[in-house]
Amino acid sequence: MHYACAVEAYIMDSVPLLAWAMLIGFGIVMVAIDLLVAGTPGKAMTFKNSLAWSVVWFVAGIAFTIPVWIWLGGERGGEYAAGYLIERSLSLDNVFVFALIFAGFSVPAAARQTALMWGILGAIVLRVIMILLGIELLAAASWLLYVFGAFLIFTAIKMFTASHDDVDLDSNRTLKLLRRFVPLAQEYNGTKLTTVENGKRVATPLVAVLAVIATTDLVFALDSIPAIFAITVDPFVVVAANVLALAGMRSLYFLLEGMLGEFRFLQPALALLLVIIGLKLVLVDVIHLPTWVSLTLVVGIVGGGIALSLLKPESHRAPKPHGDGERS
Repeated sequence: MHYACAVEAYIMDSVPLLAWAMLIGFGIVMVAIDLLVAGTPGKAMTFKNSLAWSVVWFVAGIAFTIPVWIWLGGERGGEYAAGYLIERSLSLDNVFVFALIFAGFSVPAAARQTALMWGILGAIVLRVIMILLGIELLAAASWLLYVFGAFLIFTAIKMFTASHDDVDLDSNRTLKLLRRFVPLAQEYNGTKLTTVENGKRVATPLVAVLAVIATTDLVFALDSIPAIFAITVDPFVVVAANVLALAGMRSLYFLLEGMLGEFRFLQPALALLLVIIGLKLVLVDVIHLPTWVSLTLVVGIVGGGIALSLLKPESHRAPKPHGDGERS
């Protein structure tokens, strides 16, 4: 089936309202538990706690394949599983950048959890909007798929040569714009977004952190959303994969923040994955890979990058955010 026809078919083929209701409810419960139960507000998660919750959220995300399979059939169930693993894998790159942003802003350990909470909620809202707009654009102009594919290949090339060693906050446009219109305090005030300085109410640096995280995730979404379009253009599947992949990001961050330097082959693995996905989009009318092949490639490439990193570790470590979180 031609991709333009596939987009129209998915849009016309309505998903049961019960499925959407279950997805919304499941997503809200996952996010609420992660933000309100999994960690203590104003305190970094322990390693054991973050490991346990990361496993819980990953299993929950994969388990959602079952209701998708029941509601929409085996093909879309497989598409969801592959899409979820792609989004989850690409979210690992977010963790690297979040760590560097926290280091650049010298965010205290107690405030990192609040920053991640609001950052994740904002990312979910922005991604759902971008997904729905993207699918509508593909329905109107399917040739954009080739543009998405070329963009993913270009991004992958940049990832092969890029480094996670530093984040240049001085040249960050969002931060420059925010400083122009919003007075910022010099010091943090716990987890509060505002404080009183020289008798005036001003924003704390945490507001700047949230703004940079939100816009950074928006840039990451330009990679991850077209990537899942290579698997499916079903709005329900794409939204479900993105929302559930982001729901456990906070636990994943606290799990990996002390081990980021050990995964030196992860970024090249993600870049290779984006090259393959980009080629799949560019050659969509020539080559059609079955969903199980895409699923195998995701698991093999990302898992291989992690395994190779652990087998051949490097002595240096990625910079950690200011202030050590509690470890046990």
